[in-house]
Order: sequence, then structure tokens, then C-alpha cells
Amino acid sequence: MVIAKRGVAGRALHAAAVGVVVLSLAACGASIPESGPVVEGPAVNAPDASQFIRVIARPPALGASPTEIVRGFLEASASFQDDYAVARLFLSADAVAKWNPSLQTRVYEASTVRIQPVGTNIVSVVAPQVGSIDRAGSYTVAEPGAVLEQEFKLVRESGNWRISTPPLGLLLSRGDVDRGYRTYSAFFLDPQFRTLVPDPITVPSTGSGAATTLIRRLVAGPTEWLAPAVRTAFPNGATLTVDSVPIDNGIAEVNLDAQVLASDERTRSALSAQIVWTLRQIPEVVGVRIRAGGVPLPVPGQPPVQSRDAWPEYDPDAIASNATSFAITDRGVASLTPGLIVPVIGPAGKPDQPLTTLAVSPDGSRFAGVDSKQQTLLESGSEPGGSFRERATGKALASVGYGPDSSLWWIDGNAVYTLSLLGSEPQPVVVEGVDDARVVGLSLSRDGTRAALLLRRGPRTEVALARVERRGDSVRITGARRIESRVSSAIDVVWKSSNQIVALGTEGAGALQVFTITLGADPVRMNLAPAKSVSVSAAPLRLVLVGTTYRSVQKFDGVQWSHVVSGTSPAYPG
Repeated sequence: MVIAKRGVAGRALHAAAVGVVVLSLAACGASIPESGPVVEGPAVNAPDASQFIRVIARPPALGASPTEIVRGFLEASASFQDDYAVARLFLSADAVAKWNPSLQTRVYEASTVRIQPVGTNIVSVVAPQVGSIDRAGSYTVAEPGAVLEQEFKLVRESGNWRISTPPLGLLLSRGDVDRGYRTYSAFFLDPQFRTLVPDPITVPSTGSGAATTLIRRLVAGPTEWLAPAVRTAFPNGATLTVDSVPIDNGIAEVNLDAQVLASDERTRSALSAQIVWTLRQIPEVVGVRIRAGGVPLPVPGQPPVQSRDAWPEYDPDAIASNATSFAITDRGVASLTPGLIVPVIGPAGKPDQPLTTLAVSPDGSRFAGVDSKQQTLLESGSEPGGSFRERATGKALASVGYGPDSSLWWIDGNAVYTLSLLGSEPQPVVVEGVDDARVVGLSLSRDGTRAALLLRRGPRTEVALARVERRGDSVRITGARRIESRVSSAIDVVWKSSNQIVALGTEGAGALQVFTITLGADPVRMNLAPAKSVSVSAAPLRLVLVGTTYRSVQKFDGVQWSHVVSGTSPAYPG
């Protein structure tokens, strides 16, 4: 797709998208399932690596003023064809030689940018900074109130103004990034090699070469932020013997050096899963051929060309196909199968059960939460005639949840604790890098390598992402950083998928919203929440649920909220 920097092609794109939606609706079948879990359908108009918007940048006009030159340079920077060839036309000869656009990208809000002269040959650019992308593709949200300030000096060459002091890397507007970049994931492994963990990288959408870019990043290892929490099956020093990943008739070919052949079978399987899951994000890839030292990599149970659907056992969003949601009702904890509200087996499924908040283990067999005083953490199984077990006590227990190994996690005041399934004493979890903030909310990712946090600083409660680092029996939460810039007062947070977090909160003085935050540079989505919502729950390919103070659990079908059951604290397994 081609679009002029100030053209009208966007209206044609919108019209085409509307047409796709209309055709999709018209094609809906007449049969509607009446049983099973309520699941979320695939996204309409999902991003496609083969479709991207190419900005047609305009070269500098003869006699353009310094301000016009700087403005033109910023606009042309969104066109990355031929190594930013048009943007380089706005630079002096010396500046062309020293400008390196790959060093970093600072992202600003174009609607309030100020470009103005400061003297005869100096132009100042000031705008709110939205975020930044480092050279590895890792996107970081800017702190509230961050300002991008850049001063350009210009010189005359052949009678025309040219920029002599280019910025360090790129300056792009939020719209430029939305149009011209895409966030993919390179997949690494949790410390136990059980599941894949996505490492988001935001790169230009060139329409070709994505496979090569992704595998280069995969071989190079995880981004600096994620590295302490994950592992890789690639041997130290592993390289591509052919520095490209061609795709021929849907088959992507990855050529690695011979040292990969020395790995054991389990490691080669995990390495294959990393490669296949990373490349399956590219729509035209239907299979992957992996070579090492010029020969096919032997992988147990796999043909020479591995299917894009191989390695489902490493799925970071794996959830049982019949997995349903749960809530606390007047009849006890109940499963919420559409049209059938069934109390669970065991003590949690009784009307007098003591839980006021609910967490469900990954396999759906255990239930935990706090009592009405928020001072006792209780847990039960699904055995008929069983009883609740007191797991911990404290002063203000909150954010009870399960880890992938069915360990319990919770907050007591400002402290985080964890307790294994068979453990008898809670273990404190050291939280580093939150400065003066209080941890008031916690949700562990299903792979156990990351935690979504609610951090309270003064009147603000912001959403942050942190690593979970494990060293033997020691567990630490480190590297906390904001992942969005809009939520100013969050009250609950949960993982929807391996790369999406859902938060319940407000933006400034606005109404209560459900924010869907995709890790990376993708825009945050917002939907108005039901009145008096106090908790949120989500899971892969499942509808978002909220619990309200007037004892109504509601679901969002992508268009509107509707009542599910009279109850509180909806929860999915995990």
C-alpha cells in the first residue's frame, strides 16, 4: 500500500476495511453454539506483514526556509526506503556521513509539536514524547510529562539550507510508527524449557525481509530487558551461515552453523519451537526448513520441513479448549458455562464458602482467595467433603493469583509473597526498581517470567511490567517499567494473553475504562467499563469479564457489555 505523507489514501483504506467488515458479517453462519465456553473470535483486519503503508516522502524544495527544511526532514524520516534516501537529502554533506537512523527512535505526539526558528540558522522542535525504540526493537513508554526537545543547526550548501546537526537516530510521530512499523515477537523459553515467552520487537514494515529480521534477532538473543528472566536453546555464539531467511513457495529456510548439531534432542526440539513460532507470524510461511552445518537439523518426531503449526506443546497461550470462567455466587463458587451456572465440587462450591475474592489454579482444580477481613488466605481443592486450608495470614491481603506451577502469589501491604503447592511457609519476593512506589496490584503471566504490577505513586496508580527472575529457590521481581501512558488511576490488572494485559482504571478525570495493552508499540485500546466495576478477568481467546459492586458479573463481546451472573470476582484458570 502506498500513501502520500499528506494524501487521502487513508480514506480509501478505511472504506476498504468497512467493506471487509460488512462482507464478514454477511457471511456469518446461522448456527449459534449453545454450550461450551464463551470465546473471543479472531480479530477482523488483523495486521498483515504483507500489507504495509509506504510513505511517499517529498525532497526539499528550492529556496525552502530552515523551518521548512526541518519540517520536511521530520516528514521524510517516516520513509525508510533505500536507507532513508529522501530524508538524507535534507542534510548537509557532512551530516549525511554521520547520521545513523538505526541507533534509536524517539516517538513524539505530532498534534502538539512546535517547530520554530531560534535565530537565523537554528530551528527548535518541541513535542510531548510518547516513547522510544532502541536499536534492538524494544519499545519503552515515556514517563508522564516527558518532552522531546531537539535543536537543529543548518548551513547553506549551493544556496539552499541543509541540516548540519542531525538527531541521534530517528524522530517519528506516533502516527508514523502506527503506519510504518509493526510489532512482532521473537520467542524464547521459560527457565524450565516448558513454554515459549514472547519478546516484542518493533521494526519497520518493509513488506519483505521480516523473516530475516526476526531470525537475526532470535539468534542474537533476547532483548536486554527480558534476558534475565528467560533462556534460549541456541548455543553460545551460534550464527546464521546464510545471513538471510528466504521464503520459497511458503517454506522459510534457516541455515545455522554446525555447533547446533551437538545439542541434545530436547534442546533441538526447543530451538525448533523458537524458530517455528517466531516465523509463523509471517502469513506466507507455511513451513520451516532448518539446516545446521549444511545438513537438515535432526529433530525427533519432525519431518525436514516443519509445519507452521508444529510445537503446540510450547504454546505460550495454551488453555484447555473447554476451560471456562468462574465467579463467586450466592450458591458458592460456580463455573460460568453459557446457560449453565454450576457450583464447583468441593468446599468452594457451597453457599457458606468464605472467599470474597477468587483465584483459580491453571488446571481448574483449586480455588483460593481471601476472607471478608482480607486477613486470611484460604485454598481448597475439588474433593467432595474437603475443607479449606489456611495458607497465610496478614493485615491486608490482595491480588491473590496462581503461577504456572500452581504456586500462590499475593500482596500483603506493600510486600509480595509466594507459596508453593506443597509449601508450608510463605516466601517473601524481593521487588526491585519501583523507587518510591507502592505495589498495590499484581498479576503473574501464565509462563511465570513476567508480572504486571499496579504501582501507586502519590495520587496516581500506574500499570507497569516487570521481570520475574529465579535463581534456585530465590525469586525476585525486577526491571519494572511503565507499559502505557494513559492510565492514571488503575484498580485492577490481569493478563489476557502472553503479550496482552488488561487493566481497569481511568484516564485523568475520565470515566472508568477497560484498557487492553499490547506489549510493544501498538496503540492502547479502551472500552467504557460498566458502572461500579471493581475487578477484571481475562484469558487467551476468552471474553473479558468484570465484577461490579452491585454483584453483577458482566462480559464484553467486542461491542457491548451484558450480564452473565449475579456474583462477584470473576476469574479464569491460571
